Amino acid sequence: MTEQDRNISSSFAKGLAVLAVFDAATPTLTLADIARRTGQDRATARRGALTLVQAGYLRQQGRVLSLTPKVLALSGGFLQANNFGRKVQPVLNRHARSLGAEITLATLDQGRVLLLAQSTVDHAPVTYGFTAGAHIPLAHTSLGRMLLAGLPTETAVETLDQAEIPRHTDHSLTERGQIMARVTLARDRGYAVTDSEFETGIVGYAVPASKPGETPIVVGSSSPRGADPAHATELSLRALQLCAAELRQNQALLEL
Repeated sequence: MTEQDRNISSSFAKGLAVLAVFDAATPTLTLADIARRTGQDRATARRGALTLVQAGYLRQQGRVLSLTPKVLALSGGFLQANNFGRKVQPVLNRHARSLGAEITLATLDQGRVLLLAQSTVDHAPVTYGFTAGAHIPLAHTSLGRMLLAGLPTETAVETLDQAEIPRHTDHSLTERGQIMARVTLARDRGYAVTDSEFETGIVGYAVPASKPGETPIVVGSSSPRGADPAHATELSLRALQLCAAELRQNQALLEL
């Protein structure tokens, strides 16, 4: 056992794992569900869950448990410490208004895309309803492929090998080799485009916001496929590149 291992609290880590299993698809879980999804035995999952109930992060109603608003305080500290309200959100909003579509800032988290922030724009053509803190798939989104492109090739291959590859639409690629070929193309071009792989008829665009060698962070947008896809791609990528450049210039991503 290393010195670092001796300094780690396994109980605390298991409690965090309990919080992480709640998502939009499973907003309520039983203790049996939690044990199965965390890989913990029933007794360990029960202790962790009830501790979180006592601390106010989970609510118990009969046999089911759910997150409470108190969990927002954890993410709120991160957002405030990194000046998201002053340095990030206004930039996303301004470029989203210019583009006429929502712009999202994202990074990697355990083999999925983690949304860090999203613009607010009226009458956006595509609104998935995702918010900061939400996860979306890695393999079939432009955000995910651009994030993979920001990793060293071996790390990208390993990350994709461990990720789930569901078929969201008839156009979703399912062969990891094909997906990695698109990731390599995105790395070479400096942008990623997906068409109907996450939702039929929707084209996704993404460009890097972080500098080479840093933790990958990307900005992306989506729009319905139109009559002139090449023109739409050019406009969307230009808006995203300007947004990413301003975030870097403002050092908005310095601490991420």
